[in-house]
Amino acid sequence: MMKFTGNLELAEIHGVKTHRIDMHSHVLPAFDDGAKDLKESLSIMKHMKEKGLEVLFWTPHLNLSSFPQINDESIEKHYHQHVELIRKETGIEILKGSELYCSPPLPEKIVPLGKSDFVLIEFPLDCYPRYLFDMIYSLQLNGYRIVLAHVERYQWLFPTKKKWLKNDIDYSLVEALKEKGVYFQVNYMTIENIVHYPFLFPVLKEKKVEFIGSDKHTTNDGRSVIDFEKIASIEF
Repeated sequence: MMKFTGNLELAEIHGVKTHRIDMHSHVLPAFDDGAKDLKESLSIMKHMKEKGLEVLFWTPHLNLSSFPQINDESIEKHYHQHVELIRKETGIEILKGSELYCSPPLPEKIVPLGKSDFVLIEFPLDCYPRYLFDMIYSLQLNGYRIVLAHVERYQWLFPTKKKWLKNDIDYSLVEALKEKGVYFQVNYMTIENIVHYPFLFPVLKEKKVEFIGSDKHTTNDGRSVIDFEKIASIEF
């Protein structure tokens, strides 16, 4: 059975007796690029509940130029405006965090995952950020543990190299990040369709991915909600 130790640690930190945790989502209504209204939020979360979800982290975008109005205060305010109603309607425990876009300068106030010291971060997808290790070091220096969001989406993290007339994956940057203590998160949809992501097999088999989340935004975003019965039977 596949176990994501980071999700388990989040459960322990927050005193919840469940491993059925989704630690990456954008489903609170009308905030970033997630659910457009409360009706859509509730519909998505009720579907999540049907698939076994018990605890959901809402992780809106932070420090992304598309949403300059979002900061730690607006996240806090929006969370408290909706959390009690959603808990009542869905039976899901909602905790807040953020998905921090790492581009200098970083905001003065970071929003970690709940009351943990984990910070979910992302970088540009298609080109290597030269400030990668500087950003990570800066956050670690401030006492945070780093979780790199949806690692499977970064083209620069799994480059190909020519070896003996064939293309192999170069995992040197993966190893460098793990040596720096960076945690990895993968989207559930990737696990569900793992045959299309063969470069991830060694990373998963060696238990270098500690977190899983749905990264669910909207009803029709193409991302699956986590099926906790199904994922319990997956092995690598």
